[in-house]
Amino acid sequence: MNKNAHKIFVNTLLLTAASLVMRGVGLIFQVYLAGKIGASALGVYSLIMSVYTLFVTLATGGIRFSVTRLTAAALAENGSVRRTVRTALVYSLCFGLAAGACLYFGSGFISSTWIGEKSCRKALETLAFSLPFISVSAVFGGYFTGVERVMRSVSVNILEQLSRIFVTVILLSAFGGGIGDTCAALAAAAALGEAVSCAALTVLYLADIRHIPARSQKAPYLRRLFGTAMPIAVSSYMRTGLNSLGHILIPKGLQRSGADFNSAFAAYGSIHGMAFPMLLFPSALLTALAELIIPRLTAAQSEGGQKGIDYMTTRVIKIGLTFSVCVSGLMYFFGEELGTAIYKSPEVGRYVRCFAPLVPVMYCDMVTDGCLKGLGQHMKAMVINIAEATLNVVLLYILIPRYAITGYGVSIYVCECFNFLLSFNRLLRVADVDVGLFDLIRIIFASAVSGLFALNLPVGAVAGIVCAAAVYTLLLYLLRVIGKSDIKWFGSVIRRQRDLQ
Repeated sequence: MNKNAHKIFVNTLLLTAASLVMRGVGLIFQVYLAGKIGASALGVYSLIMSVYTLFVTLATGGIRFSVTRLTAAALAENGSVRRTVRTALVYSLCFGLAAGACLYFGSGFISSTWIGEKSCRKALETLAFSLPFISVSAVFGGYFTGVERVMRSVSVNILEQLSRIFVTVILLSAFGGGIGDTCAALAAAAALGEAVSCAALTVLYLADIRHIPARSQKAPYLRRLFGTAMPIAVSSYMRTGLNSLGHILIPKGLQRSGADFNSAFAAYGSIHGMAFPMLLFPSALLTALAELIIPRLTAAQSEGGQKGIDYMTTRVIKIGLTFSVCVSGLMYFFGEELGTAIYKSPEVGRYVRCFAPLVPVMYCDMVTDGCLKGLGQHMKAMVINIAEATLNVVLLYILIPRYAITGYGVSIYVCECFNFLLSFNRLLRVADVDVGLFDLIRIIFASAVSGLFALNLPVGAVAGIVCAAAVYTLLLYLLRVIGKSDIKWFGSVIRRQRDLQ
């Protein structure tokens, strides 16, 4: 077990803990919003944010990943990190200001035509002011990932989330009203949170960059940045545009199937604003892995270390598989109880249980995507993502008007499986991932047995989940999915943690 892999694991533990805190606070906030504004208004706001994501993509232009990769390369090759970041800031500000102007002046058309609710115009105009801040934050976030100090950007994300929640509570209490005013209040809180985040990241960057030696190396930094960022940006624009179109088609398709405006947005809000946040809440571990693996794989590839690449990819895929199957089982067996307990909605619980079998696919796809990016396969990954988004739009357009929510569920399953299979197949072309079919069968068996065992215990949902997780871990050991070498490895990581700081 090499030092790099140890460091990834330790950093993953730290980042996961912080991510779980953020997601926990975020989930509580979603529960608050659902009770405060209702499923229909939450659905409208979710659609606004889906459209907003398109403009965020325009504002960032693939810059975060590009800065991560170029910063890691500059450190490995004794290049100038400062020039890399300065060049990226100019690039990102141009895109951020342009995207903000497009959203602000196009807010009237977007609210009436895309969303179908004219009163949302104020919310879109407010969100437009946040885009330059987001573009700058993306640069600094990419820098901190590239130098492997992600806890700094994570701490800022926590500050941004808390400030957004604080302002939201105040504004909703002071200006509560119709859907338009509610969405405008939420948008104002989001914009303020992004401004706070940008300011904090700027201060942290200025303090951190002093510890990195200045280099006077002359290199085509702008050309490198464009060469890395623009292909990602163009493909990201295509994918995000298709995804936004897909989100727009969902409530419109539900209305064409016979639902009224409130019912259509309530169903959309229940799935995207309630069920999926629950399903994705535990994925903090894997999003941390996907983030941290990028610079490590980039460095290993630069040094020609194929064995290190194979080892790291196998480890993270195996972690993703064992963890996601456990979560899938827990969500399937206890989904309805959790939905009722958290949102006071059995319907949300049924949605959670319906999509629970898809959790391993979604979670493992996150890790696979991070591995592909770290190995320079980002363009291949983006082509796959664009193909999936195109398929999604076609299926949504055809299925939802005919089969309503059932058609929507089918499209999610088909598209997620399509994306993961193609992405994982691509990863197998560049790395030797040693995870076999027999391992998968044993992991699924352990999840099913542990879930059925806990479900029949005379205890509540929380105690049942704890018991199921404990039994699952024991079964993984008995079935030799987890061996003594894994336990020794984990113990050595904990013992050596001080040496890696």
